[in-house]
Amino acid sequence: MAEAVVSSAVQTIGNLLVEEARFLHGVGDQVEQLQLELSRMQAFLKDADAKQRDEEMVKVWISQARALAYEAEDLIESYAFKVVSGSGRDVKSIIKKCVCILNKCYVSHRVGNEIQTLKTKISDLTRSFQEYGIRSIMERGQGGSSSLEQELRRTYSHVAEDHFVGLVSDVELLVEHLVMENEINYFRVVSIYGMGGLGKTTLAQKVYNHPRVKRYFDGYVWVCVSQNWRKEDILQRILIGLIPERREEILKWRDDELVRQLFEIQQRKKYLLVLDDIWSTDAWECMKHAFPIRKDGSKILLTTRNKDVAEQIGPNSFQHQPRQLSDDESWELLKMKALRESYEREHEDIQKLEKLGKEMVKYCGGLPLAVIVLGGTLATKKTLNEWEAVHKNVKALFGRGNNLLLEQGNVLKILALSYDDLPHKLKPCFLYLSKFDEDSDIDAETLYQLWIAEGMISVKDRIGEESMMDVAERYLGELVQRCMVQGDAPDPEIPSILRYFVSCRIHDLMRDLSLVKAKEENFLLSISYDDGIDDDEIANNSSSFSHLQAYRLSISLSRKSMLKYVLPEKRMARHLRSLALKILDGYEGRMPDTMKSQFSKLKMLRVLAIEGFRLHTLPRRHGPIVFDIIGRLLVLAIDHLKLPISLGKLVHLKYLSIGDSIFICLPSSVGDLQHLQTLDLQGATIYRIPNVLWKLRQLRHLYLPHDYSALSCKLRLKGLNKLEILENFYVPTCHTKDIFKLKNLRVLSATVLLDTADPTEIIGYISNSNHLGRTYVTIFVKGDSAATTITAEKISTAVAQCFSCCNLHMLKIKGPIGKLPKYEAHFGPSLTVLTLWDSNLMEDPMETLEMLPNLRKLYLSFDSFVGKEIRCTALGFRRLRFLELRSLYNLEKWWIDEGAMPSLLLLTIDSCKRLEMIPNGLKFVTTLQELEIIEMPKTFTDRIRQEGADFDKISHIPSLLIRNRYNV
Repeated sequence: MAEAVVSSAVQTIGNLLVEEARFLHGVGDQVEQLQLELSRMQAFLKDADAKQRDEEMVKVWISQARALAYEAEDLIESYAFKVVSGSGRDVKSIIKKCVCILNKCYVSHRVGNEIQTLKTKISDLTRSFQEYGIRSIMERGQGGSSSLEQELRRTYSHVAEDHFVGLVSDVELLVEHLVMENEINYFRVVSIYGMGGLGKTTLAQKVYNHPRVKRYFDGYVWVCVSQNWRKEDILQRILIGLIPERREEILKWRDDELVRQLFEIQQRKKYLLVLDDIWSTDAWECMKHAFPIRKDGSKILLTTRNKDVAEQIGPNSFQHQPRQLSDDESWELLKMKALRESYEREHEDIQKLEKLGKEMVKYCGGLPLAVIVLGGTLATKKTLNEWEAVHKNVKALFGRGNNLLLEQGNVLKILALSYDDLPHKLKPCFLYLSKFDEDSDIDAETLYQLWIAEGMISVKDRIGEESMMDVAERYLGELVQRCMVQGDAPDPEIPSILRYFVSCRIHDLMRDLSLVKAKEENFLLSISYDDGIDDDEIANNSSSFSHLQAYRLSISLSRKSMLKYVLPEKRMARHLRSLALKILDGYEGRMPDTMKSQFSKLKMLRVLAIEGFRLHTLPRRHGPIVFDIIGRLLVLAIDHLKLPISLGKLVHLKYLSIGDSIFICLPSSVGDLQHLQTLDLQGATIYRIPNVLWKLRQLRHLYLPHDYSALSCKLRLKGLNKLEILENFYVPTCHTKDIFKLKNLRVLSATVLLDTADPTEIIGYISNSNHLGRTYVTIFVKGDSAATTITAEKISTAVAQCFSCCNLHMLKIKGPIGKLPKYEAHFGPSLTVLTLWDSNLMEDPMETLEMLPNLRKLYLSFDSFVGKEIRCTALGFRRLRFLELRSLYNLEKWWIDEGAMPSLLLLTIDSCKRLEMIPNGLKFVTTLQELEIIEMPKTFTDRIRQEGADFDKISHIPSLLIRNRYNV
């Protein structure tokens, strides 16, 4: 990992030498010499990282090298940025530059001396590498190392591990106990327990998605509990899964109401509730009264590492511990992961590879996770020599008589081998994942931007016209390939321009490894304070910050502990590069002044993420708000409801995110952040954004609030020449003509309100912009015709423009549009996702929609169609994969001709109360994998159950979900 840090420093300094050469006048030669010394040290670090685990002297040397690299980068960047900021060309800046010229000379002299001192330190450290015999220490060890891999389908209920070996009988046993209603053998709770990495979650996924289970229960919900559980949060997630339309109510209910509602719902229906990864009996004790005891009622399937939890769950429970894999089964699993292609091609050394593989899996102790991790490493090895190198490392680790029955510590040793095997550039990217919450979905786009802001993505890895985001996606793809991170592989059927990772996930054991390694290397420290924390504990932690000198902090605070918390003291703050502050459950009140004042101390900060500040004095909005005179005065006068002005002093900041928070306004000092690359406001409610964004010349990714409405003047975006992503561009808020100047824009999400704006300009821009990669347009049409001057002709024209737009990929139209345009040859070929909402279409829309050549997802919602019949013809929807019919209250009949929708994977029918039956033609849609029937009348759902009149139409579908909250 240290090699990656030094590499980043060398790259940053090199970039500054090129981009800011004129501002490094007087110290340029010294900077080049410093870069050369770092490069020399980097060469020694190539093999050192993997040895620090066993040799304390190497560990100390690497720690010193890492610290010097950070110091060098900070020194040169600070000097360059300081000079640049004072180099303006206006009269004021020229006068200031003349007045301060002597001071500048003094600063150059001082920085020159500091560079010389630092260069000497690096040279001495490099020389000591040989003088103190560190190289010989390293050469004593075995070369090369193994890599890590992971079962990353950690807690996805809908995804079952493809590589599943040896536990088929376990699945059948658990299914039998869940659907059993026998008086004697009735089980209310089925528990799967065992050590981490045993495959408990994968087994639960197989059971959850089993056809018998899907048909037996009326509904299903999957909740991951984990270590940091909260009763209220768990109950809310269960209820939202069962009755999603009452989400807003559920979030307001107290514990007793949550328990009562969940209890009553289960009295009416049979549900399967999966509680994944329960760590303590306390978690069950707090929730058990929400689950009624009925022999024909709901069932609970839980997974836990703690045998006591499984045993103390109470009466009517069945406990099952999955067995460890046999050597033959382990080899079968390894073969699936490591020899996917070469095995089929009959690798010339296949017999030797098999022999090595069968020997290595013996050290995995029959633990699926360890086998999968090992397989992920071997999948990157193409030759017999590479396999032999991995074999030597595994054998060396466990050849000293270690117990092969792996416990968590030994599992982490296997994982650590794979971490050592990572290319140096990927190590910091992997360690960065430790900052995200356990069992969380990590937004891939956000992750890329954080990696870029931290200098973890190398410019040298760009190929052709690739952006840094493209390079970051390749980095993530390699981590996924090695099974260290789980990311759903981009669908090959999707056009290449839309083929990307949406999110990723990390197994909890892999996260444990990243936490341990990140702390060991002072890379990142993650801390969580709950409501029970006392002042002494905070003081102790603050003290420990200073000694650890971590370069990145991720801190989660409860509402109470936030009032006590103070940021790290100045000695540590001056080195801090990244700070993530998350207020658990949302803090309703002002940001403490002590916290505001401390932002100015974080001089070297590159990344700042703030989440969870919600001002109780202001409601959260659900649409554009027009402020009156009092509101404008609030914006101007109430300083304590603003973000701190000191944000503008964080001159190194490259990433600023404000999520799930409510603030009156951004400070105008945001315009001083001349090196900001990402500004993410989309998860926040902000009532005023000062018109300074155009000053952020380095900005590449801009996410405006979802429903921001300008108070006085439109936001100026002209001048953001490097902008690549622009989300939530709202035509009434910004000048449409500004985006014509954004020549590097690759992603655009725009909203047009038809009663105040014409979409012609923005649709024309999208059609004629070949540089755009992903585009999403939302059109709003007012529903009350008496309150709007929009003509039917204007609406029709706008819709036709959207359908014919060449480069438009995703389109949402909300509001009455009268009718769809008739199919014509010039319909745009790019449209892949379409949502119609409250459109009030009288004519069957399928006649038009089924002819869209590349449509993959279609959502018809809330009276988008108000007629009685629709028909999908034999030539229609050739590439459609997801179809949702929701709240089409007048729909009675649906016809599907044989040959229609030949690629459909998922069909959802939700709240179409008058629909008489499943269409006969559905039996011809053989590709269908999942059918969701939600909130439909009992007469409808009875027809598709196993004994029902329409069961033959859907019997070929692997997964059937029927979810009704009430008998209808």
